[in-house]
Amino acid sequence: MKLRFLCDSHRGALTEKASLAINCWQNGFDTGQTFYDQKLWSDALPHLGCAFESAEIMISTQAIDRDNAYQFFTYSAVLLADTFMQLAFIERGREVCLLSIERLEKELNFFPETQDVIKSQLEILYQSIKQLEFLSSNFNNNSHRTLQHCTSLLDATAI
Repeated sequence: MKLRFLCDSHRGALTEKASLAINCWQNGFDTGQTFYDQKLWSDALPHLGCAFESAEIMISTQAIDRDNAYQFFTYSAVLLADTFMQLAFIERGREVCLLSIERLEKELNFFPETQDVIKSQLEILYQSIKQLEFLSSNFNNNSHRTLQHCTSLLDATAI
């Protein structure tokens, strides 16, 4: 995946110990959701990014059953994408959705027995992309922060 919120040492630790990945996802998602609900987008972003990466690690390492891992991954992706959108960084949100779709389609090829769950998660992601494309086509630069601000925010939140 291209987007990185976890440093190499944290990523390695989460990959080696499943319980850490689960805890990191739960803490990141809950904290990110709290900030998101309070409309504190820039505060939510690093937490949701860590949850997103942790969920991908849970899929890769099979830390939890596949169905739940796919759902956690999708929940994290959609909330992260929407947070990017709230920060007027619509293309980053779209990138999150596209990376997530690519990851789940890869899983579909390797684990066809999970196709019903994966297809339902893919549908959620396709809907998110449609929303982002609609917003992108109607984007008003005067009502949002500048893209330059968002870029510096992303650089500052990578841990």
